[in-house]
Amino acid sequence: MIPDPANALGNHLPALRDAAHREALGLYLHIPFCLDRCTYCSFTTTRDRDLQPAAVARLLREIPAWGEALGRPAVDTLYLGGGTPSLLSATELTDLTAALHGAFDLGPLGEATLEANPGTVDLDWLTRARDLGWDRISLGVQALDDGLLARLGRIHGAAQALEALALAERAGFQRRSADLMVGIPGQSLSRVVEDARTLAATGIEHLSIYLLDLDKACPLKAEVQAGRLALPTEDEVADVFEALQAELPRLGLAPYEISNYARTGAESRHNSRYWERRPYLGLGPSAASQMGAFRWTESAVIPAWIDDRGALDLQTLDPAEALAEIPLLGLRLHRGVDWGALRRQAIEANLAPLAEAWEARLRALAKEGLVHWEGDWVGLTPRGMLVSNGIFEMFV
Repeated sequence: MIPDPANALGNHLPALRDAAHREALGLYLHIPFCLDRCTYCSFTTTRDRDLQPAAVARLLREIPAWGEALGRPAVDTLYLGGGTPSLLSATELTDLTAALHGAFDLGPLGEATLEANPGTVDLDWLTRARDLGWDRISLGVQALDDGLLARLGRIHGAAQALEALALAERAGFQRRSADLMVGIPGQSLSRVVEDARTLAATGIEHLSIYLLDLDKACPLKAEVQAGRLALPTEDEVADVFEALQAELPRLGLAPYEISNYARTGAESRHNSRYWERRPYLGLGPSAASQMGAFRWTESAVIPAWIDDRGALDLQTLDPAEALAEIPLLGLRLHRGVDWGALRRQAIEANLAPLAEAWEARLRALAKEGLVHWEGDWVGLTPRGMLVSNGIFEMFV
């Protein structure tokens, strides 16, 4: 079955096509396959590799269908995520890359990222990916302690993670990013800082610090709830983040978002568009898209998505919801939010009282040392970042 975005989006399509041509899009492809499922994972993934050929075939039909429906819009960032995109064969990766070039205007492309698991890459595959134009790689390292990696259900060890970073450099990836997880049961402050130093010493340009999230059902959450494992306390996790805030800039990795650090000019352009609330198109099971006032997600049931049986979940944001997302997402960035621009947008949408109420609360938080103002720009202080979820609640 051939996906039909025009039918799924109905009379909203003209507005979406217009939004898709106001500025270049970010384009995300979700590859949902993994060799094994990590103990903390609640993403849309599967170990059923028998589905992989059909899923790739579905994407190869979907990519041109969306390109046609949106009028071949320009794309300036690509992101191949998962799951484990590095499980794609060289032929599958080649075919997907060719389909993207055929369906979208990639003339403005400034960044093409692919995620990879250190336990699934070799030099030949990485070289092929680089030759195809993928110029940035994000490796899911998570930790450099084999015991902690086993607890997370990762299929690689610490030595393999470092070897993968070295292989990516040999393959020509000058832009390399690594993920480091905080809050793992049994993880110490000194271990996290030591791992960060080791990763920085490899010359990576980007480091993402992720807090272990057990909000949804997963095997690790069951272990914690049963009392067999204990999570670090909130104070212990805060100590880790404060130590990293101090140490990573000394290692050449400056913070630009609550959880992300980069060398100058090496910030993730694709991920930044989410925090800047710029338009993006997501293709694949559970992939999300946003253009103009519209947001939608594809089916998260992988077999249904493959057979094009899952309906798009299309939502229209009202003006207040759209306005709230500007500080909700933008305050994650170290540069903060241009509150003067937000005020003007609020006035145009007849929402000035709402923006004034938010500003009054942010001014009060500044007196507590959680927020700082520089003219019309407002941002979180390092202390504010540690309690950011509580601050963000005012916009929800």
